[in-house]
Amino acid sequence: MEHENFPVYKLALDLIDDITAICKRITTQDFLFIKDQLMRASSSIVLNIAEGAGKWTKRDKINFYRISRGSAYECRAALDLLVRYKIIDNETASKLKDKLYAVSCGLDNLMASISKRRI
Repeated sequence: MEHENFPVYKLALDLIDDITAICKRITTQDFLFIKDQLMRASSSIVLNIAEGAGKWTKRDKINFYRISRGSAYECRAALDLLVRYKIIDNETASKLKDKLYAVSCGLDNLMASISKRRI
């Protein structure tokens, strides 16, 4: 499938591994809502890239990539909460935010390339 060759898709999959490792450390009932939200948002990045790749029109493709990008920003906010709640440290959050930034840039590039081409 087309999306499996996208560098941004591969980055997003790698990010899932990192986020899963952090989420495994969240066992306190009080913070399970953040764990669930972070897992959903990070999964949404991957799933929306794949779904967008399967669409026919530029508009539909870009819409799904925008949703994916929004999920990357949601992950950033969840990481901020985990730092505030002292579940992870700033350094860990910063490394993951760098990866999320790379995913966001990759999505921006993907959307820009779609806007320029004929489908």
